[in-house]
Amino acid sequence: MRGRCVAMCAFLRFGLLFYLAAGVCLAATLEQMSLDDLIQKSTSIVRGRAVSSHTVQDGALIYTMHRFEVAERWKGAAAGEIEIALPGGSVGGLQQRFGGVPQMEAGREFVVFLWQGPSGRTQITGLSQGIFEVSRGSGSAVVRRKPNADVVIAPTGGVVESAAVEMPLADLAARIRRVLQSGRPATP
Repeated sequence: MRGRCVAMCAFLRFGLLFYLAAGVCLAATLEQMSLDDLIQKSTSIVRGRAVSSHTVQDGALIYTMHRFEVAERWKGAAAGEIEIALPGGSVGGLQQRFGGVPQMEAGREFVVFLWQGPSGRTQITGLSQGIFEVSRGSGSAVVRRKPNADVVIAPTGGVVESAAVEMPLADLAARIRRVLQSGRPATP
């Protein structure tokens, strides 16, 4: 009997380790995108405020739809309000989470780089790489992007560490205009 208990405990430990290892493997892998890549590959670039959100289910996938009031637009068709779809959310007791998906809290101001997928939904280019939170302190407005916790792959194929980005909003706006006017990447 003792032998069976030892074997069962070993089997359960192995199963738990396998389960935990599989959880690590479910993390997202993102292709590294430079600021110029985001500018060029996005169909729309806007600054505005997240207003509200709700979730929808489309087949097996759940999306959180964020209503976003546009204050300034650097690229794309004019609109005072847009709806941004982020994969994941909760519907009827079912919850989905995806690595690399940014959080958009209502009431906060962001600069977002967007693209429209085949479904017609507007989504963030590069997931968490394509969203910058705007902070307004005593000085001028600053944009910040947190480092990404998920695996980021460089265009050359190696794994790279994601770094935080911070700059004045005016500098980001000038860079966007410069890249769009030139049609090619700006020099860093």
